[in-house]
Amino acid sequence: MKKCKYILLSIILILFIINIKLVISSTYTASVLFFNKVFVSIFPFIILCDILIYFDYHIFLKNTIGKFISKIFNIDPSTSIIFILSILTSHPANSVYIKDMLDNNEIDLASANKILCFTYFPSISFVIGTIGIGLYNSFKIGIILYLFCFVNNLLIGIYLRKIKTTSIVNNKENNNKNIFDVLSKSILKGINTSIIILGNLILFTIITNLLNKYLNINITLLSILSGILELTNGIVSISKLNIDLIIKLMSTIFILCFSGLSIIFQSISILSKYKINIKKILTIKLVFSIFTSILFILLYRFFF
Repeated sequence: MKKCKYILLSIILILFIINIKLVISSTYTASVLFFNKVFVSIFPFIILCDILIYFDYHIFLKNTIGKFISKIFNIDPSTSIIFILSILTSHPANSVYIKDMLDNNEIDLASANKILCFTYFPSISFVIGTIGIGLYNSFKIGIILYLFCFVNNLLIGIYLRKIKTTSIVNNKENNNKNIFDVLSKSILKGINTSIIILGNLILFTIITNLLNKYLNINITLLSILSGILELTNGIVSISKLNIDLIIKLMSTIFILCFSGLSIIFQSISILSKYKINIKKILTIKLVFSIFTSILFILLYRFFF
């Protein structure tokens, strides 16, 4: 077993060395994508989340819209802030919010595993602007794509509502902190989280480009495989294929709902100090991504 491991590592090392130009270009591409798209959308909201929690905004949500959300998903009303902020931002910010509540002992691990599964929302601007308008020249397509992403998370949340979670009463006060302490700590946390996300994005971009270079398979399957590994590259590749629009959109919905291994592993990295059930997350997301894609095919005539 150890020999197989070392052989695999040696192959990876050789591939990186003989493809050094591809590795460097992939790193550059991933870095540009990160700072232009990911960092600017996640970093401000990491700071905002800490400020909201400092002023007990999650308690306000618990007593208002949180009651409605908790009935749908059978979760504690205070955790509704995770669902709402995840919609406003994009994955893997959901894992950042979950980690905050775990660190503050405001949710238990069972709740974290459950909520993590149905809060993988892509950026609204990315889906509607970049994909809908940018790739398909259609605002309508962007809206439809995001609608199915929302439905996918809704279905997962309803499916998981049977899982019982424990509400934690946390009487911890913020009197020992001031807003400036919160700001400085949240900025440092935002930087550390961003580095983890950037590292995962670079790694999966390199893997995707290596597969594109060496795998001699159907171009459509290769594009979908790229999307399973890294969302953005796969979606762009699919948009350039010479296939029917319905197949393009179905494949795009599947990738958006699945989120990509890169994003999922970013979440796991952020929550590395906690026991996250990655097998369950991957299984649920894969099954419901396929189901949502089939649902789109069935409703295609209605939308177009």
